[in-house]
Amino acid sequence: MTNRKPMTQTTTADRKPTSAWRSPWVIAWISLVVIVLGVNATMVVLAITTNPGLVRDDYYEGGRDVERTIMTRLKAEHDLTMSIDTPADVQAEVPTTVRFVVVDAAGQPVSPDKVTYYAYRPSDAHLDFSTPMEQEAPGRYAARVTFSAAGAWDSLVEIDDGDGAISVAQRISVARP
Repeated sequence: MTNRKPMTQTTTADRKPTSAWRSPWVIAWISLVVIVLGVNATMVVLAITTNPGLVRDDYYEGGRDVERTIMTRLKAEHDLTMSIDTPADVQAEVPTTVRFVVVDAAGQPVSPDKVTYYAYRPSDAHLDFSTPMEQEAPGRYAARVTFSAAGAWDSLVEIDDGDGAISVAQRISVARP
């Protein structure tokens, strides 16, 4: 005689149920949710810590200045033709000459009291600067400027003739040296 153990049959009712947490599908879905939440948390932290600070301290006064400028420009728009002449190959940290021409409706040069060149860096207000423009000829002004960083800049030339300021704007791209 042989020593055999009797075989017992197991049914599905006898098996212990496996936990749903061990299923690869459940693990995959939970991992995906954790990854998405982790990426979102990282983006929130980066948004808070790398804030560019584009909010102006004097936003109300700036808005009023824009309104005044628009009103004076509408009044004088038909009387003056203004253009900014910025070289196409402007590079950061390299001095360049920007010229400005202003003529009246008859094509005669205009000589305002003051002409100022403003350069605004949309992503960093600390790099903004302004400089007065010198008259080269009647109605023609120039300023030697140096942009401190490469990228997009908003330039604005404002003329002040005592009655109010009128400005013309231009977006320029400054290349790396």
